[in-house]
Amino acid sequence: MLKEAVEVFEKKLKQNSRIVVDSHTLKDGTYRLIKIGDNDDWKILKTLDIFFDKKAKEVVGHTDEDYLFIQELDYYSKLLEMNKPIDPKKIIHTNNYLSLAVKKDSIVTNKVTPEVIKNFFKILKNPIVKYEKKAKSRELYQNVEEHLGQVDVDLLEKIENYVLNHDIFNGIDLTKKNYVKVFFVFVDREKTINYYKKEGERYLLPNLYNSNDYNFNDDGMIIGLPNNNMGMNAKKPFLENKTRKVKVPYLLDQQKALLQSQLFDYLLGEVSKGKYNFYVNNFEGKEDIIGYTDLEEPDDIISGYYLRCRKEKNEVEIVHADNITCYSKTLKDPFILRNYIGISQEIIDKSILNYDVMIDELWQVRHLIDSIFFEGKLQFNLYSRVEDIQINDAVLKRCILENRATLAAWFYEGKTNQLESSIDKFTMDIINNSLSSGETTDLYKAQRQFNLRWSLLEYFNIERTIGKDMTHIRETLRKHLNLSIDEWEFEDEKEFSFAVGQVARYFSTLSKANKHTHSYVNMFSNAKNIDLLKQRIRMNYEKYNYNILEFENSKFDRLYTQIMAYEGTKINSEYVTAGYTSTPSLIYEKKEEE
Repeated sequence: MLKEAVEVFEKKLKQNSRIVVDSHTLKDGTYRLIKIGDNDDWKILKTLDIFFDKKAKEVVGHTDEDYLFIQELDYYSKLLEMNKPIDPKKIIHTNNYLSLAVKKDSIVTNKVTPEVIKNFFKILKNPIVKYEKKAKSRELYQNVEEHLGQVDVDLLEKIENYVLNHDIFNGIDLTKKNYVKVFFVFVDREKTINYYKKEGERYLLPNLYNSNDYNFNDDGMIIGLPNNNMGMNAKKPFLENKTRKVKVPYLLDQQKALLQSQLFDYLLGEVSKGKYNFYVNNFEGKEDIIGYTDLEEPDDIISGYYLRCRKEKNEVEIVHADNITCYSKTLKDPFILRNYIGISQEIIDKSILNYDVMIDELWQVRHLIDSIFFEGKLQFNLYSRVEDIQINDAVLKRCILENRATLAAWFYEGKTNQLESSIDKFTMDIINNSLSSGETTDLYKAQRQFNLRWSLLEYFNIERTIGKDMTHIRETLRKHLNLSIDEWEFEDEKEFSFAVGQVARYFSTLSKANKHTHSYVNMFSNAKNIDLLKQRIRMNYEKYNYNILEFENSKFDRLYTQIMAYEGTKINSEYVTAGYTSTPSLIYEKKEEE
C-alpha cells in the first residue's frame, strides 16, 4: 500500500516539484538572510520573525516577499531527526555549512561557542570522517560523493571565517524561547537553491535509512531499510522477521528511499496544517494525494487508499491505512430522521434537529451520530491514543473505544461491515447511560437518541422496523386504555413491555426524593423474568399508593391490572425503556380528558 502511495506521489511531484517545499512548516523563530560577499561586502539582507499566531490562527510573516525563499532554504537544511545531527553536541540543528539554526536559549546561555562552531564546520569540510568507523555508512557516503562531487571547501571556509569573526545574531530579540536560523545566500537565488539542494542531499542520502547496518550491496546498488515509521534497532528484536534470510521488513534503493522520505515530508507538512486524512487516488488519469482536516468532507474516489496520519514528535506517523473502492460522500440512499418516540411538536420547533427531511450527505449523518450520541466527542477521538482521550464519562469513553474503528471505516472509507450490530449495541448503552446520569434534561436526550437509533437501524436493515412498531404499539395501547378491563389484553410482549415502561414512568413522577434520576427504570428493564418484574411493580405500587388519587388513576388501574394478569414469559427491555421515555404519558392523557 505504501509502495502504491509513493508511486502516486511521484507522479504528483513531477507535476509540481514544489509540493514538498510548499507543505514544509517553518518553526517559530527569527530568520535571517546574509549575502555571501568576496571580502567585506557581506550584508544582512533580511531579518524576519515567523511564528504561528494562535489567536489569529495564521502564520505571521507568511506574506513577506522572501517567505517562500526562506521556506525552501529551511527545508533543504533540516535534520531528519535529532538522532542524526551533524553537530555531535546537538546545539546546531542544520545539515550544511550554508546555514546555522540554534535555539535562542543556547545563545543566551553561551552554548554556541567557537569550539562548537569550528567542530561543526570541520565535520562538514570532510564528511566521510563522520562515517569512517562504519564501513556500510562510509560506502554509502562514497556513492553520494561520486554523484555530488566534493565539498566546496573554499566557500565553507569563507562562511566559517565570517561566523567566527562576526556576531551573526546581532540585533535579534533573544528573549523568546524559539529559534534563530541564519542562511547564507548568493545574489543569484537560483544558484543559492542549487547549492542548498546539493548539500542537503549530501546529508540526506547517507542518513535515509533506519540504520546502515541493514544495508546490502545488490549488484552494485545499495539497498536498505527506510527510516519512515520504522524503529528497528538492537532494543527491538521483535520487529525482525526471524524466519527469513533477510530479517528486515523491506529494502529500498537510495532513489526510492529518497522519494518515500519526500512523501513523508509532504505528509508531515500537511499534518502540521491540521490535515490528518489523506486519500490516495490511483485511478488512471486522476492520480493524486489530497489531505483533509477532520471538519472537511473528502471528494469522491473510485479507487485508492485512505491514510490516517498524526504528528509524532518531528515526524508523521501513519496510524491507519486501508484500501477504498467507490467511496462517495453522498449516501446511496437518503437518510431520514423520524420522530418515532413522539416528541411534541412544540419541542421540535425549538430544536435544531430536522425530522422527516431527506439527508443525502454522509458527513451530515456523522454529525448527527456525534452530537446526539457522543456529545460531539467522537469526531476528534476516532484515532486518538487512549491516554489522550479526555472524557470523564466511563460509558461514553468505552463506547467510543469499542466502536470507533467501525464508525471511522464508514465515515472515511464508506465501509459498513458490522455497522448495524455495532450501532445496535452502543446506542442502547448510551441511552441507558443518559437515563442514569441524573440530569433533568436527559429524558429529552434519551428521546432524541431513541429516534436516531431506530432511524439508523431501519436505514441499514429495512426489516428492522422497531421505530414504526413503537408508534403502532403506542397507538394500540392508547386505544386499549380507553376500553374496559374485560374488553382487551396485550397483543404481545412488546406492548406489555411498553406498558411496563409507562407504569414505571408514572411511579417516578410520584417520587418525592430530593435527588431523582431516570435510572429508576433499570429495576424494571433489567428484571430477569416476569415474576420478578411483577414483584417490583407491586412493591412500587404499595410504596406510592398513598399518592395515587382516585380521580387520577382510572387508566393506571386498568394498566396495572392488565400487567399483573399478563401470562406471557418474555420481557423486551428496550420497549420497557422506550415506554418509560415516551411522552406524553398515556396515563396522564386520561387525566386531561376527564
